[in-house]
Amino acid sequence: SPHDDCCYYNNTNHNLRHRRNKNFSNAKAQCLSKRDKSSAGRIDPKAVDICAVINHSPHDDCCYYNNTNHNLRHRRNKNFSNAKAQCLSKRDKSSAGRIDPKAVDICAVINHSPHDDCCYYYTTSSCAGRCFLYRGPGVKATRLFERRRVSHDLIRDAARYFELSTWATDPTGGGDAIPTIGQYEYKQQQQQQQQNQNDDQGTTPTPQHNDKNNGESNEDEKHDDQSIWLRFEPFILHVACRSLGAASALMNAARPAFKNVGVTHMDDNNNNNKTKKKTDSQKFLVAIWGDEGLEMPLSTPDGVPLFDHEREWLARLVNERHERNWEKIDRFVQAVREMEPPDEEDDVDENNENDNHHYDSYNHDDNNNNNDQSGSSVRIPKSFDVIGDVALLHALPEASTDQSQQQQEAQAIGEAIMKRNKAIKVVALRQSNLVGTERAPGDDGLQIIVGAQRQPLVTSHMEYGIKVAVDVNHTFFSPRMARERLRICQQVARGEHVLVLFCGVGMDACQLAGRTEASSVTAVEVNPVAVQCCRRSQRYLEKNKTVTCAGAAERLTILEGDVLDLLPTLPRQHYNRVLVPRPKEGALDGDLGQGDSGIQFLRAILPVLVPNGGECHWYDFVSTNEYPTCQRSRQFLQRVVEEHGLEMEILHVANAGSVAMRQLRACIDFRVRPKE
Repeated sequence: SPHDDCCYYNNTNHNLRHRRNKNFSNAKAQCLSKRDKSSAGRIDPKAVDICAVINHSPHDDCCYYNNTNHNLRHRRNKNFSNAKAQCLSKRDKSSAGRIDPKAVDICAVINHSPHDDCCYYYTTSSCAGRCFLYRGPGVKATRLFERRRVSHDLIRDAARYFELSTWATDPTGGGDAIPTIGQYEYKQQQQQQQQNQNDDQGTTPTPQHNDKNNGESNEDEKHDDQSIWLRFEPFILHVACRSLGAASALMNAARPAFKNVGVTHMDDNNNNNKTKKKTDSQKFLVAIWGDEGLEMPLSTPDGVPLFDHEREWLARLVNERHERNWEKIDRFVQAVREMEPPDEEDDVDENNENDNHHYDSYNHDDNNNNNDQSGSSVRIPKSFDVIGDVALLHALPEASTDQSQQQQEAQAIGEAIMKRNKAIKVVALRQSNLVGTERAPGDDGLQIIVGAQRQPLVTSHMEYGIKVAVDVNHTFFSPRMARERLRICQQVARGEHVLVLFCGVGMDACQLAGRTEASSVTAVEVNPVAVQCCRRSQRYLEKNKTVTCAGAAERLTILEGDVLDLLPTLPRQHYNRVLVPRPKEGALDGDLGQGDSGIQFLRAILPVLVPNGGECHWYDFVSTNEYPTCQRSRQFLQRVVEEHGLEMEILHVANAGSVAMRQLRACIDFRVRPKE
């Protein structure tokens, strides 16, 4: 320039921008020119349009986009969601066969958080804290380790619990009940059958040796120490996190209550192995455990008690740790409720060049317009239920006032839904509100828009491997309650007697029978059509080879009749758990209603519930400003429970779904015990 001696300008910025554009263009060219390694070896036909628009945009010279990062995030979210569903739907293989009552709240808050659509977390194992007595080496894996009197609750009878002379005759000592049926009993039955077969054949069973010792005697067998020890193990929780940001957010929420928090495991990649792609199911496992531990001897190696006159003091030591442990869990629950959505910046690695894959499943915006073959715009409703092969619409978008035009628009919506989901064979529209005791649309309550004109509209619905029959016209069934049913199954202990009221088509009862090791499941329903569906569902359960709990169909009993008529005929104080998904009493129910909130049902239920530790899942209807405290429902339950000479403890309050604008169905899990 004329002022070149002063040297005001140079083209550094232009060069920097040019180099950046060139590098991104090279990366784009390399990514798009690679061979597609998916199973089909090509872009899916329905994805060709969006990929071409992004990769060859009008601003292609500037090279702004490619679809690598979107694919990676979508695959990672999908894989984590699948892993979460598989983990939570598995049978609980702990000795109790269920989540500890004091851990129900924190597990439910983490697994079903307000940000659950993004699927950030799921719990893999938990223990709310427990005490027990043991003899032998302190390592549980050894043969001579003998544990008894496990208790996840306060020690209320110290004289019985710490009476060492009854070690062999009183294995519970007033602690947790020992289950009498379950996977271990089935194993014992198999071993007994094998023993009987060997006796009939006159053969001797082969002794089982420890492989590590090559059949030689274990050193533990030489252990002759007869001392009995007391141990308290604090709260422990393992949570799988989708990303490092999610793990960091959870650890920050846990640290004010628990000191021992950290990432103990992650599925990392082997960067040196070029044949391995960056894993899409990368997970971080966060471990949270308390510090309220205790371990002390109660007797000498010869079996002489050391604290025979200090049993109340021992009980106070244990109970104080229980209470401090539970207080920390409550603080942790509150912190998780208030936790903000985690940062997702680490979810995508922009430098990963092996992520150009295409998948046939995708997330869509329900508000998007879908064009049919005629080129007209079709607006699909924001939400609808899929029951088996039936798509059930609750309402249609605002349409023309002309009736013929309305029918054409409804048919176009139905065809668009069936085109999007090939498994749907019928699209129906609900034309009336759910009224009456059946809470069903009725013969004239459904209009089949597209598909076969079935009358009645009967289908089979699959949920976590359990199939039931559903008459959509004459029964009430909501697939939106699937996660709630799974949550209930996780709380059922081995050997429990479970009562399911208002069972409908039997999905709750079949899930409990097929997924848990309950001793018996009794289902009650007044609707005869729903009872027929329930019995057919029981036959499905009998033929279901994926059910891992033996004798599922045999343990399920179906009773037809009114709940208030059948409850007095059932055994008194027999059921360990009662599930009460009662129907809404219309405008009389809820925060503004003047109804009795189902008080007649609760008064009839309490006599059949086990008075010491029995649990009830009571469904009530609350407004959004009442949740999650639900103080009105708590006071109602407290008053009725006290009428029967009992006291109750709220374990968890779950959001079981919306029933109307700003109105929720809440499930209040509470446990009863006799008044002290």
